[in-house]
Amino acid sequence: MSNTPANSQPEPEPDRPPAAPESEDPEPSGAIANESSLGHGHGDGDAWPDAVAVDILWDDSVAQWQQRLELNDARIAQAVQAAAALRGFDRGHIGVRITDDPTIHQINVRHLSHDYPTDVISFPYSDDPKHIEGELVASVETAQQNAADVGWPTANEVLLYVIHGVLHIGGMEDHRAEDRARMRHSERQALKRLGISVPLQHEGTEPHEGTEQHEGTEQHEGTEPHEGTEPHEGTEQHEGTEQHEGTEQHEGHS
Repeated sequence: MSNTPANSQPEPEPDRPPAAPESEDPEPSGAIANESSLGHGHGDGDAWPDAVAVDILWDDSVAQWQQRLELNDARIAQAVQAAAALRGFDRGHIGVRITDDPTIHQINVRHLSHDYPTDVISFPYSDDPKHIEGELVASVETAQQNAADVGWPTANEVLLYVIHGVLHIGGMEDHRAEDRARMRHSERQALKRLGISVPLQHEGTEPHEGTEQHEGTEQHEGTEPHEGTEPHEGTEQHEGTEQHEGTEQHEGHS
């Protein structure tokens, strides 16, 4: 996996603690959603109480994957909240969009000028140390490929991408070796909170290449999660937050 904060890297490689996602920052405010928008608030129910609110969207092109992987939205919300909690956040809002390789490829080209599909792209929208806000887009097709490389379930790989993206939104970087080590440690901690162990053979592996994160991009005002991959124009970005442009998230799997 390759997860890069709104300023990071590209895609995943084998040999890493379950493919560390290449988290590229998603599009501006709701741009990761379709017309139906990210309207599934999963901050309650099976998700942890009094935690970060989570909206989840599965694109129509990958809708059948959810049942196939037995990966429900509450589980994804728990992954978001576990990662946010590790960064010290218990309030905020995260949008998660699960899509396919062609779509994430388009987002990668449009927002990071990287002409290839990637595992995860994240868009941080707030600099408030007490409130986390942002969106991430993850490719289930890339997850399937990387999961086969490292030998664990595709659902776990998707959850890793979600965790990686949230850690980036929460301020973590992984450009330097020491930063990558901290990122890998935090990913393992978040997965452990979900009852998932990273295969021993993946411990200490490098994050995937090709992950990007957006930096310095302003979010449009007044917009809602949008259809397709384009960010809505005129969308309001959360106060104090700039959307990062051109940042690649993970490079290589971790």
